[in-house]
Amino acid sequence: MTIPFVRAVSVSTLVLWISSFVVADEEFEPGVDYKVLNFPNDVATKDASSKNSEKISVVEYFSYGCVACKKFEVEISTWLDTKEDDVAFRREAVVFFEDWAILAKAYYVAIELDVLDAVHIPMFEALHVKKLPMTNREHIEQLFLDEANIDSEVFRKVYNDEDQSILNRILEVHETARFMSIKNTPTVVVNDKYLVNTRTAQSRARIFRVVNHLVEKVRGENKSTTPNDNSQG
Repeated sequence: MTIPFVRAVSVSTLVLWISSFVVADEEFEPGVDYKVLNFPNDVATKDASSKNSEKISVVEYFSYGCVACKKFEVEISTWLDTKEDDVAFRREAVVFFEDWAILAKAYYVAIELDVLDAVHIPMFEALHVKKLPMTNREHIEQLFLDEANIDSEVFRKVYNDEDQSILNRILEVHETARFMSIKNTPTVVVNDKYLVNTRTAQSRARIFRVVNHLVEKVRGENKSTTPNDNSQG
């Protein structure tokens, strides 16, 4: 069947119609899609991994006790596959409730024993799928044995934290989160300066779209503050 109207449409008009359906670049507004943090630099950069790195830091503040953090792992995994080399990602465990303290300790014990990749997702699953009482040291110890083959004696030596390095790390993170006014999880902070969570981004799926925008923003800020060396030798 011939449709004269379609025949009469010019190529330029057709291109215009098709182009109108292209989604425009998202615009992100400070104070709406993300928060700009203002607090003393010595608080924001206590962690040596942030202070001594030239990379753009992206930090997730989370807890194993947070079911939304478990669900957020899907977005994190997808984003990690695409992030550029000048971006460094890490997590920090926060304590909003008494039960979360031992979960934060389990997280930093895993880092100390270099088995985080092996136990991270199983910790979430033990709590939220298997419904195990993971605020019990014995259950955490068993999980480390099952998932990472960590001997009980080795686990307990680190877990007992005789030099209090893990306790001090948890307290430092707590103070940093307090200064940043982090009150819900997951929350993502870009370069100790910009904060994004589901309240600002409106959904977990949108958080990393905002984060990517902020990473580009930091890149631009870094370029603008880098002096040009035009001196002659």
